[in-house]
Amino acid sequence: MKATKYRRGYYGTARILGGNTAGKVTNVEQATVDGRDRACEDPAFDSQVDIRIVSHRTRLADADGISGKAAIDGLVYAGVIRDDSPKEVREVSYSQIKVKNKNEEKTVIQIRRVSDAK
Repeated sequence: MKATKYRRGYYGTARILGGNTAGKVTNVEQATVDGRDRACEDPAFDSQVDIRIVSHRTRLADADGISGKAAIDGLVYAGVIRDDSPKEVREVSYSQIKVKNKNEEKTVIQIRRVSDAK
């Protein structure tokens, strides 16, 4: 499976804000039907990262009802991060923002190199 590059900086439905993105497939909504479960050998981010998932929804979820597991697994599958182990991902955080209508709903995944975090 291969995502289509729609416009500069975007691949499929994901926008990559940093890292080595040349030629990477980053559509985290793709089906992962081929059973790929090994670590990515040439990821866009080659150092430890922090991941923040921001959910924009008309109806907010309970605090324990938010999970980014599928999205993070998709980042590994797409070659954005090497693996989701503590060696590669230092911290994952979640937040929610209430929006007025369904057209504004989205999920934003922010990835920052630990070395860039201040």
